[in-house]
Amino acid sequence: MKMKKYAASVFLAGLAGIVILFFYLSAACWGNLDWSRENIMFCMDESVSENQAVLMVEQHLERLEENFHDREEQEEIPGFCIWGQKEQVLLKNEELSRSIQRDVIIFCGAPELLFEECRVPGWEDRRGCLVDEETAWELFGSKEAEGQEITYEGNTYIIRKVISGKSGIAAFPAAEREQDAGKEVPAEEERFPLMQPEEKNLNRVTIKKPESQSVSELQTGWSGWSGMRIQILDLELLRGLGGFCVLLFPVTLCSIFLFCLCSQYRREKGWKARAGMLGFVLGFILTALFLSGTWVQIPDDYIPAKWSDFEFWSRLLEQKINAAKLLSKIPKSTVDFGWLTDFWKCTVSGILAEILAVLLLFSWKCSKIEFMFRKSDRRIWD
Repeated sequence: MKMKKYAASVFLAGLAGIVILFFYLSAACWGNLDWSRENIMFCMDESVSENQAVLMVEQHLERLEENFHDREEQEEIPGFCIWGQKEQVLLKNEELSRSIQRDVIIFCGAPELLFEECRVPGWEDRRGCLVDEETAWELFGSKEAEGQEITYEGNTYIIRKVISGKSGIAAFPAAEREQDAGKEVPAEEERFPLMQPEEKNLNRVTIKKPESQSVSELQTGWSGWSGMRIQILDLELLRGLGGFCVLLFPVTLCSIFLFCLCSQYRREKGWKARAGMLGFVLGFILTALFLSGTWVQIPDDYIPAKWSDFEFWSRLLEQKINAAKLLSKIPKSTVDFGWLTDFWKCTVSGILAEILAVLLLFSWKCSKIEFMFRKSDRRIWD
């Protein structure tokens, strides 16, 4: 009898540990998605070349410098990074005669908008590049590869930083814009003209979101400045879905605890004990609401400007359905695998934590009922 009770207790304790582990993993992955709230990803309807991207960034920096010298206090386009991916490019380590094939990221702009806390290579550093730990290991046999040289498309680059991760990432700055001397640009040329025939492989832009602007205002402002139509990749939607899955286990746990408190309240006889229990229940509810308020943050785009706008919710639902379709059908790059992996880990771990928590509760109830039956049987025989 004691061995069975001990085994049941060990099983329930182990199951509780697994539930907490899955909940922790879900919350940690959800926290990684928080980076997407400040850096908003968009996809371009039409791809641009590396030359076009370089010219856009140059004009943006020139405009910022002019406004700084003129002391103009007007709202500017925030920092951005235009980027895309080239499929299966050959990377070489000439010194060790090693070579690998990788899908490489070509970027133009601020690298920290693609790779968190990575501010190198700078804008003027046209020969700096980035690799992750897996790429560094395959090319150099070590994760300590900063300052080493790597060959890409016949050009030599210097690794400025090895970013964490094992996604096989290699990122290079866009090629410098080359313009033939004496070449006239036609009047009907685009706003950001293409100076020479070049492959158009940059189709994404990540923009730093100012606190004073909503996502829709940011999208409209950047499209008006660049003359290019962009569509948002709504990672905030994935963050919301992941956050819902993270909250499943805490909500279930709080509900069970509240049910136990209410049951205890009904069992109390004296009015003093009932009043104390009622105050404890109300305090628990207020504390849970306060903590949930700090955890759950509703984006501005989810709040109607006027509460009398009854069509807002139908439009919002249609927008989110279209956003989900865009996220599912857009070709994924090595950069996208980061937030996509975090989302699925967050969602699956949260659901597993909830399922195991329900199983834990059911097992605990069954063991408790079985113990009560055995105890009553002993009394009958005695």
